[in-house]
Amino acid sequence: MNWARIWIGSAFAGAALLFFDIGNLILTQRIMTPEPNLMWGELVPIACNLIVPSVVLGFLLCWMYVLARPRLGPGPKTAILIGSIGFIFANTYFAGLAVWMNSPSATLIQFILLWFKFAAATYLAGWQYIEKSPE
Repeated sequence: MNWARIWIGSAFAGAALLFFDIGNLILTQRIMTPEPNLMWGELVPIACNLIVPSVVLGFLLCWMYVLARPRLGPGPKTAILIGSIGFIFANTYFAGLAVWMNSPSATLIQFILLWFKFAAATYLAGWQYIEKSPE
């Protein structure tokens, strides 16, 4: 295993996950309105709720891809499969019926976008991973 490439892949995957999360915040307009009295201490939980999970999930997705690569082969097919598995484990609430009952079309769109987020992040992590050359 090439640990340097795993960490670089983790950074790529974490950045992709963070990019999608920020895009989700902008599209759903859940960003706080700027206030003149907003303190830096109030921004720390927002940063921790976006950055830390993105970095951890990015590492896990990259590591799972690296572990599956010798068995399934390198390429986008393996990345999409591993991204799908990561999506299932990270978003178990989609298995509940109550989530789908309120607004099935909005839930389906959210489901597809979240799946794409995980597949794209895993693809970026796997795209740059290269095993050590045999010496």
